[in-house]
Amino acid sequence: MTDGFDKSLPMRVQAPVYGVALFSNSIPDLVLVVMGLWLVELKTPLIMIGVLAGLRYVGPLLFAIHGGAMMDRLGTRRVLTFAALVMLVFPLFYPVAPWILAIMALQLLCGLADSLGWVGAQTLTGQVLRGSPTYTGRLVFATRVGTFAGPPLAGGAWDIFGPWGGFAALSLWGGGLLYSVVALPKEALSVPTDLNQSIIKSVTPRIVDYIEAFKLFALPLMALVLAMTIIRQFGSGMQSAFYAVYLEGIGMPGTLIGVLVAANGLMGIAALGSGPLLGRFKEFSLLVWCIIISIASIALVPFFTDFIPLFVASSIRGAVMAISVVIIVSLIARSVNSKVQGRAMGLRTTCNQAANVSIPIVMGGLAHIWGLEMAFYIVGAAGIAITILASALARGVETPTL
Repeated sequence: MTDGFDKSLPMRVQAPVYGVALFSNSIPDLVLVVMGLWLVELKTPLIMIGVLAGLRYVGPLLFAIHGGAMMDRLGTRRVLTFAALVMLVFPLFYPVAPWILAIMALQLLCGLADSLGWVGAQTLTGQVLRGSPTYTGRLVFATRVGTFAGPPLAGGAWDIFGPWGGFAALSLWGGGLLYSVVALPKEALSVPTDLNQSIIKSVTPRIVDYIEAFKLFALPLMALVLAMTIIRQFGSGMQSAFYAVYLEGIGMPGTLIGVLVAANGLMGIAALGSGPLLGRFKEFSLLVWCIIISIASIALVPFFTDFIPLFVASSIRGAVMAISVVIIVSLIARSVNSKVQGRAMGLRTTCNQAANVSIPIVMGGLAHIWGLEMAFYIVGAAGIAITILASALARGVETPTL
């Protein structure tokens, strides 16, 4: 089966793209484990943990819309090579420079590299995989393999070798990305358009790209879906900043923390069941319930101290998060015409990262005042309340048919 495409691609062409997706998309899950353990070891104040976690998403926030355009101008391979080299080398600087200012700089740089890697993987689905649903499905599966395998590896490396082991696992992921980029077939990639321009001019963001993207907020359904995208990240912000911190505080070893994070990726296979579910439930109602459950499953973590209930909660969260992203991407794709699909997805990523920057900082402040457990409850309750409010305001907005 080739989904109606002229001919199948050989595996030597497909495999490097899957490798780029695997190593770029799953790196935040390894970071979640390693950075949480590292900041606890450094006795970092909770409010600063929130700030440092949020800083990792500042680069993606500013460059999500710009990233794809930069790959068109410079070539996807060039940009991905830069991202891979940063991911390979710079994680090893964390144990060498255990100071707040140094960690802040590393978070900004490494977060930008993570983002560019994943933007590149998505770009390659069109440049190399020709948009084939079969190949794209394999690419998504590859990301789940990375999310499932990476966190336990990083946690185990931490338990055995300490900080150097944990950050070496992050560097290993960067090496895997670099190997995949080198293996990309040159003949399948698009030709860069700005080779005659200076690098500085090529990498400079262009305001017109941002203006055209933000105009999409004028579409009622787009505005609604993007609002739900931001709300959905309430849970992700809590998890990325303080999940490992809480688990370490109750005596959970790094390996088990990694397994709990991996459960999120394993249950992402639930995305394959989105089609049948949408045949039985209203699309937007299912999205609302998935968001509520995803937030609750992380907000209630302080209720648990044993591995099994924590694993169940993580698995439930992974399943509903996977279903919700399918609905969100599908709604966006059906809300705008084909000429602005890339900018629409870039705007979605920008909204994601805006929440990923702000939620950890807010939660860190709450934890500093009222304690970490109460911060989980407050942020979770706020996220669920805003979800319900948004769903009530959305009653007059029509969704396109499937």
